[in-house]
Amino acid sequence: MTRIFLLFLSLIFISIPGLQANAAKKDSENSSPSLGENEGVYKYVCPMHPQIVRDHPGTCPICGMDLVKQRLSQMQNAPEIQVNVTSADSSAVGLQQQFSIRTAKAEKHTLWKYIPTFGKVVADETKVMHIHPRTSGWISDLAVRNNGDAIEKGQLLYRIYSPEIVAAQQDYLQVIQNQHRLGQQANSLVDSAKVRLQLLGLDDHTIKALVKEDAPITKVPVYAPQTGFVSDLGVQNGMYVQPQTELMSLMDLSVVWVEAEVLPLQQDWLKEGLTVDIKTPAYPGKHWESQIDYLYPTADLVTQAFKVRIPLNNAQQKFKPNMLVETIIYGGPKKNVLAIPLEAVIDDGESKRVVIKTESGGFKVKEVVIGMQTQGIVEVISGVQLNEEVVISGQFLIDSESQVQSNLRRLISGQKPANNLHTNH
Repeated sequence: MTRIFLLFLSLIFISIPGLQANAAKKDSENSSPSLGENEGVYKYVCPMHPQIVRDHPGTCPICGMDLVKQRLSQMQNAPEIQVNVTSADSSAVGLQQQFSIRTAKAEKHTLWKYIPTFGKVVADETKVMHIHPRTSGWISDLAVRNNGDAIEKGQLLYRIYSPEIVAAQQDYLQVIQNQHRLGQQANSLVDSAKVRLQLLGLDDHTIKALVKEDAPITKVPVYAPQTGFVSDLGVQNGMYVQPQTELMSLMDLSVVWVEAEVLPLQQDWLKEGLTVDIKTPAYPGKHWESQIDYLYPTADLVTQAFKVRIPLNNAQQKFKPNMLVETIIYGGPKKNVLAIPLEAVIDDGESKRVVIKTESGGFKVKEVVIGMQTQGIVEVISGVQLNEEVVISGQFLIDSESQVQSNLRRLISGQKPANNLHTNH
């Protein structure tokens, strides 16, 4: 159904005399035996793929649509689509209204560096602690049962039975018992034995309890080194663990990071310290302000976007890892630049073009080089002059017709039609 509609639209478009470059205004003129210098030839063109041009009727090998007969003038100048818009030509005025052709002037503007984008909340990597046992043993009395559990600093995480820890406790108690007999020499031995216990995971409170009880603690308690939330929980009661086993992680979410992606056209003016406004649909009407504190050195392989890091105070725990947020990055002004509406730019992935309204009332397609874009306006580096009018509505139909005319001229002159939909003018 879509192809039938496009074919119908194309047939209407190329059959209107006002849109044909250098075409006759009446059917009788098309059959005139003497056309003078504007004498033309007929070719068959696919309305969907202008690069398909034939000398005879047929179908398009790409989409299967019937080729449309079109007359081409042999004039060698660049193709220009004529749409006279004088008040005396009411049909041409109606034609412009029919295709909703609107224009805007290229003017000088002050563009404010402004990037609306999105970001993802992640944990502050400097505030994530990975919990590993200091020696091999068996887990018991596990106090953490689920990922996401809130843990306070000093709270019991688990207990562990380890023969190595038990042996180290016995050595420590024996050195203390012989301290009076050995005198000052025993002080260094006591300190060494205590350091060994600390390296095996015993805190000062547990060591004091060991001395008080004067007996080894078989199930040594392990407490949370910081406040946070449990993630990557990988242990259960009764499991045998080793030092390389990661039991869990503790994420301190009092400060989180927002990683926002920035596209290539907006990357040249980014720097650390720029102000960022953050919003989320989860909390309507509220926003948070921060600054960029780091620019990641690599770009995304597919989108070529790269990330900036924005620290965010999260004392109220409103932001959770993997939440999506809206971010607006603000920069300074770029003054006195030639700019046009962004909607005027035709971007086919290989080049960028605009349709210019000529002084004669026609339209011409031109390549442009664009720069910074913000809030629907884009900087023009080359291709458009000050006060030239660019088409901001209906430009795709004009661009398509221009490509058909250009490909036909190449065929007449003995050149190959363009292999893509873009044609230099």
